[in-house]
Amino acid sequence: MRTKLAITLLAILISSNFLNTKAQSWEKINTGFNYILMGIEFPGGQSQIGFAGGESLTYMGDGIVIKTTNGGTTWTQLWTGSQQGIEGISFPDLNTGYIGGWSGYFAKTTNGGTSWTPQSPGSDIYYYTDVVFKDTDHGIVTAQTNSGAGVYYTGNGGTTWATATGVSGVPYGACHVTGSTYYLVTNGGDIQRSTNDGASWTTVYSAGGLLLGIDFFNDNIGIAAGEDGWIYKTYDGGTTWQSQQIAFGQPLWHDFAWETQNNVYAAGTPEFIYKSSDGGTTWNDDYPQSTYDPALYEILFTADGIGYVCGSQGWFYRKAPQVTAQFTSGNANICAGGTVQFTDQSTGSPTSWNWTFAGGTPSTSTLQNPIVTYQNPGVFDVSLTVTRGPASSTQSNPDMIHVDSPVTIAPTQPAGSSEICGLSTNNYTTTSVANAISYNWNVNPSSAGAFTGNSLTGTLTASNTWSGAFTIKVAGVSACGTGPWSATLAGNLHFQPNAYFLFSGGGYCPGESGYDVKLEDSDLGVTYELFRDGISTGTTLAGTGNELNFGPQVTGSYTIVGTAGQCTANMNGSCIIYQQNLPGSASVPTGPGEACNNSSGTYSATLPVDATSLSWSLNPADAGTVSLSNLQATVSWSPSFTGVASLSVAGENECGAGITSAPLSITVNPAPYPVVSGSLNVCANENEDYTTSNNTGSTYTWGVSGGSLVSGQGTDEVTVLWGNAGAGSIYVTETNTDQCTGSGQATTVAIQVCTGLPETDNNSLFVYPNPAKERICIIMNQVGAECREISLYSSSGKKVVSQSNWNAATDNMIILDVNHLTPGYYTLRLEMKNGSILHRKVMIS
Repeated sequence: MRTKLAITLLAILISSNFLNTKAQSWEKINTGFNYILMGIEFPGGQSQIGFAGGESLTYMGDGIVIKTTNGGTTWTQLWTGSQQGIEGISFPDLNTGYIGGWSGYFAKTTNGGTSWTPQSPGSDIYYYTDVVFKDTDHGIVTAQTNSGAGVYYTGNGGTTWATATGVSGVPYGACHVTGSTYYLVTNGGDIQRSTNDGASWTTVYSAGGLLLGIDFFNDNIGIAAGEDGWIYKTYDGGTTWQSQQIAFGQPLWHDFAWETQNNVYAAGTPEFIYKSSDGGTTWNDDYPQSTYDPALYEILFTADGIGYVCGSQGWFYRKAPQVTAQFTSGNANICAGGTVQFTDQSTGSPTSWNWTFAGGTPSTSTLQNPIVTYQNPGVFDVSLTVTRGPASSTQSNPDMIHVDSPVTIAPTQPAGSSEICGLSTNNYTTTSVANAISYNWNVNPSSAGAFTGNSLTGTLTASNTWSGAFTIKVAGVSACGTGPWSATLAGNLHFQPNAYFLFSGGGYCPGESGYDVKLEDSDLGVTYELFRDGISTGTTLAGTGNELNFGPQVTGSYTIVGTAGQCTANMNGSCIIYQQNLPGSASVPTGPGEACNNSSGTYSATLPVDATSLSWSLNPADAGTVSLSNLQATVSWSPSFTGVASLSVAGENECGAGITSAPLSITVNPAPYPVVSGSLNVCANENEDYTTSNNTGSTYTWGVSGGSLVSGQGTDEVTVLWGNAGAGSIYVTETNTDQCTGSGQATTVAIQVCTGLPETDNNSLFVYPNPAKERICIIMNQVGAECREISLYSSSGKKVVSQSNWNAATDNMIILDVNHLTPGYYTLRLEMKNGSILHRKVMIS
């Protein structure tokens, strides 16, 4: 009792904060009976005949049962009872139903609600809370007794009842799943299950708080309804449950229904309808236009996809799927007496079809895909109306079916050309005949060509792979077939010469008779005539099946026409012929008149009249090499040539070379090639002198790596301070009086660590005479000194004298014979056995 009052009060307290903009197509209908409709049934899964039961008040109100036969559009009263408000209703079929509610009232009907027979499932009943029957015989009824709670079950349609055991609280809602399995929920928040047709109950989950309803999609998937927007879901047949708050603001959920496994709906108070499209994971408001006034108690979906909800104040809600009528016909053009197969292609899974066929037999049909016969000629309309519950849609196709009569008259003989050429398009005409909806054109033999068009004009595209006599005829066509053929038109098809390409032409040179005119290919049986500037030359050639050559022709624009009988074709393109002159006289090249024989120079010339390129000549030819680039020539002068060379140029074209220009005279001067002289084996961090040939007027630029110039830059002799031990090099660049610059090969120098007595220690090592002419005497005053090798090097680094193993400790003087050496500077090198190296500069005179 307190729960009922709380529900009514809650409907007033809910604010509009739950309005959702995701509108759906629920239709709100007032039944005309101002009652709180607690339950609704559409037996057998159909969506037309339904029953609803309810009460005028939530406590000891009058009861009512109403019925609809048109899917809820209108309702009629079947029964009413004073202070017997109905809380539960169950119709296992259209005739058998059970109701229960206040004042302990419970009754059964077997004639669709026309009359009711009271029953007494239990005793000491305060009111019956719900009724669930899985078939006409087996069912349960739940109740709140004056002393607690009760569940009663029957297996014989209520003839006898038994009291269930294990009920943990007042059951407010129950459902049948499959087989012998039922579920119920209690006011204490328990979810209980019975697997023996309601005889005993076991708690499978305790949610806490108030639970008001429960429903299952199949053995595994079910949802229980709670307060404050909470629901409880199972996906494993009740073994585990998940809680979820799907709405806020303290709504009370009462019932759930599945349209499909993914599309599940929840109904509750005040006027809440929610939908999940993913099997219950996420939810959205499916009735955003709610006024949050009526309370909603039960929701269901019929097998054909129509949803129903019942609530207070006599309100009833319906959601019908959309249907759209669409259809096709197997053949829209038939002969009188023929049949047409119509195929329904409507969307929205309609459950009924109403066809109308003007001129057809039958003229109407309720089949989904009917076959219709049309006996009489004419043009007829077709329409289809499909329905699914209260939803309907109509498609009308005016003039859809064309019923024809046979064509019995032949058209007139075709009119058109009788002499035609291959590849041509030719139009032929005839006159109309009765009942013909199109015309069939025919050419015989078919190798003569092909017709297009099916009207009074046919177009023949002639073949060019066949020639000879042909005939043409035409017949009228209806859906009944082809009528009589017309008289034939006889004609002749002539070969049409193929259009081949002329070669593009060109110029001919002085002394030549002209330029050849050629055709890339030719056809046998075709005569080809040559035209110059549009006038026939009188020259003809017979086609050979290969290239044709009309021989050399003089200046002009040439075309060719091919002729085969009455058919002619202009060959593609034209041949332009002109006379080509020799190039004019070339002018003297421009460029430097003086050069060095280790350099290159660029020379230019203008292109003479009628020339397409230039030809260059260097004399003498071995003075250098010539490379060309456009109107320029680059001469790379030979290092072995000095003197005067000449460069001339001539224009060239396809006819030959023109008059050669006067030569440009070029003086080629020798470039210097300086050679470095000096020691190639030196001591680290010591000075050495280096020279090159001294040429009058030349300037010198020295370069060193591994050391540094001390003096002499710009002259033919320098002094170098060598650095640390390693490899070094020295080179010189000379610029002579002709401003020719040359560099000799860099000289590699070995820089070594020299140890032992310094060269300036005259008390230890004596070399005399110096300068020397025939011999050199070497005296060493050092105790225990032993020399592994004594060597004398020329200024070019060549070893010219060598002697090994001198023991200066026993014989402190040794004599080297140098009378065979040319005068010049030499380096004396002593390699001691202790690892030291001694050097002396020596001059041979």
